[in-house]
Amino acid sequence: MVPHGKELSEDLKKRIVALHKDGLGYKRIAKTLKLSCSTVAKTIQRFNRTGSTQNRPHHGRHKKLSARAQRHIQRLSLGNRCMSAASIAAEVEGVGGQPVSAQTIRRTLHQIGLHGCHPRRKPLLKMMHKKARSLLKTSRLRTWITGTYSQTWWWECHGVGLH
Repeated sequence: MVPHGKELSEDLKKRIVALHKDGLGYKRIAKTLKLSCSTVAKTIQRFNRTGSTQNRPHHGRHKKLSARAQRHIQRLSLGNRCMSAASIAAEVEGVGGQPVSAQTIRRTLHQIGLHGCHPRRKPLLKMMHKKARSLLKTSRLRTWITGTYSQTWWWECHGVGLH
C-alpha cells in the first residue's frame, strides 16, 4: 500500500505507542497529538504486529542510475543526437565506473522523453534523374551566362527544356 501523506517521525510514533500503553484510546491519542484516528490505529497495530514502529524496507529493485547519471545521459544524447545507446553506455561506464547496458540507456532516455529515430532514407537516383539533374545544372549555367535567368528558370520549373 502506498502512503498517502507525510511519513510520521520515529519520535511521534513512539509517543503514540507510549500513550496507548498508558491506557488512552485511539480517539483520545488522535485528539491529543492532532492526528487522524486511522493513523494512530495503524501505528499501534504495526507495533503490536512487529514489535517496532519502524517502516519495512521498500519493495522493488533499486535504481541503477542516480539522478546525476540520468542528467549526464540526457546531456550526452542532446549533444549528439546520432550517438548510439551502446556508445552512451560506454561513456557513462567510463565516467561512473558502474557497468550500464544499452537497454538501460534507452529506457532512461525514453523516461526523460527522448526517443530514438533513424534518419529518413533518400531514394536512390535513377539514370533519368541523374541526366535531368545534369541538364538542369548546365542550363542554369547557360542562362546565368547569357543573362536570361529569370525567363528560363520558369521554363525549367515547368518541365520545358531549353532550345
